[in-house]
Amino acid sequence: MERDTMPADVLFVGAGPANLAAAWRLGQVLKEKGKLDEHVIMIVEKGREVGDHILSGAIMDPKAMVELVGDDWQAKGCPVDADVGDETVYTLTESKARKMAFIPPPLKNHGSVIVSLSHVVRWMREQVEAELGDSVMIAEEQPASDVLLDGDTVTGARLVDRGREKDGSEGGGFEPGADIEARITVFGEGSRGSLTKVLVDKLNLGGVNPQVYGTGVKEIWDVPPGRVKAGQVWHTAGWPLENSTYGGSWMYAMSDTRVSIGFVTALDGGDAACDPYEIMQKWKTHDLLRTLLEGGTLVKSGAKTVPEGGWWSRPRSHGNGFLIVGDSGSLLNIARLKGIHTAIKSGMIAGQVIAEALLEDDATDQVLKRYEERLSASFIKEELWRVRNWRQIFSRNGFSKGRFVAGLAWALGGKILKDPVPIHTDAAAMQKGDAQANRGVRVEEGLTVDKVTGVYHAGSVHDENQPSHLLIADPNLCATKCREEYGNPCERFCPAAVYEMVDAAGDGKKMQINFSNCVHCKTCDIADPYGVITWTVPQDNGGPKYLGM
Repeated sequence: MERDTMPADVLFVGAGPANLAAAWRLGQVLKEKGKLDEHVIMIVEKGREVGDHILSGAIMDPKAMVELVGDDWQAKGCPVDADVGDETVYTLTESKARKMAFIPPPLKNHGSVIVSLSHVVRWMREQVEAELGDSVMIAEEQPASDVLLDGDTVTGARLVDRGREKDGSEGGGFEPGADIEARITVFGEGSRGSLTKVLVDKLNLGGVNPQVYGTGVKEIWDVPPGRVKAGQVWHTAGWPLENSTYGGSWMYAMSDTRVSIGFVTALDGGDAACDPYEIMQKWKTHDLLRTLLEGGTLVKSGAKTVPEGGWWSRPRSHGNGFLIVGDSGSLLNIARLKGIHTAIKSGMIAGQVIAEALLEDDATDQVLKRYEERLSASFIKEELWRVRNWRQIFSRNGFSKGRFVAGLAWALGGKILKDPVPIHTDAAAMQKGDAQANRGVRVEEGLTVDKVTGVYHAGSVHDENQPSHLLIADPNLCATKCREEYGNPCERFCPAAVYEMVDAAGDGKKMQINFSNCVHCKTCDIADPYGVITWTVPQDNGGPKYLGM
């Protein structure tokens, strides 16, 4: 198959905070050296618009933004909903909310701000274009489907084929995806990046530990006046999670009448019936949340996975012709529930190193390994090293005991455990059992919503006359072995009702993939106990529309 080729000096895969910061800093350095016009810099983004696929809590520690933009970053227009004000942490039981007497140090957010990350990256894109002009090309609706390799050297990325019919055949308007051939490719795809996953597997870049994840479900609500004040922050732990499962929730008051709420459930709890979406809905029935939300209006919702493994789960993030930044490189601080500032800082470091590589005409690992050296000398290493065994502690001890051990480890700088503490993958943790047991949360009008309604509020749309971007290597396994051993847990852990066992000929069952529902969280690619589900990019640029989330 003949493909068009496009040359670039630097290709950024994904237009999230890490890659936008990297392109911004790269352009600034080249501009200072009078070399900007000599290089082709390209960003490809799978969403219809920059920000559409960006979802985060989000409280942002502004220190990386200050480094990137300056002390006047807010005056320059970076969108902020509120400064963090009153903070409370609750421990929940089914009927009570016990207010903690103090805020655990990792959860103290004084000096941070409440933002919509989708708005922040949209603003960052505008700043890159305003400062660097046409020297940085940002191509929306351009999903990258594969990594281009020459031995152990990354030479770019391939864009997705267009115009295939539902059965995979070439339709009348078929166009093979172009190959973007780049001297340096930067993977900033967020959690469980599809190209990053391929690259890590092919070049054996995996970290000391495998990555572990949580699935976060988020909603934006407009609530009646008088219930919250802008900047108010809650975090909760406990109910409705079992002690074996790590996780917790938030409420961030974006204004006096608009709140961001969400619940993150770890995927290594072992229960085949674990359903992060239903856990979120059940949490909303607690009196603490019911009192806040009743009489309000659900505005938007969505879901995404969060890389929780930390320092020991980091892949080798540099090599010949490539760097890995942000969440794709496991840089989220799970103890603080923050990854925006580490993503931006990693991007800044990457941008500086890439500029040096271009100026020295050397894109080999000899130069690009400076990324790791400088990241290890930055506040990123300082933060992540202190909590390097955070998730391992909870996996070993359960939540009740784990929070005390983790707190002690944090107080002692993480020095109480022999490094590294091992951890297993989320899929390996799943225990055999009936995933359909105790299924369902009663939908209460004006409070809880089912998964299909959640998909509607996520704005997720895909053209149904295309091949499914969710691939199952052995569909027969779903109706036989998986059904018998686990009860088809994909029906539970998917927050968008994508996977559905339906009647087949005779008395049999078959798996139906409602791929048009997909919100691109990638939980299925992570939690499937057999590893036969693969998430790939859709050809139609579809998916959620999270702007404002």
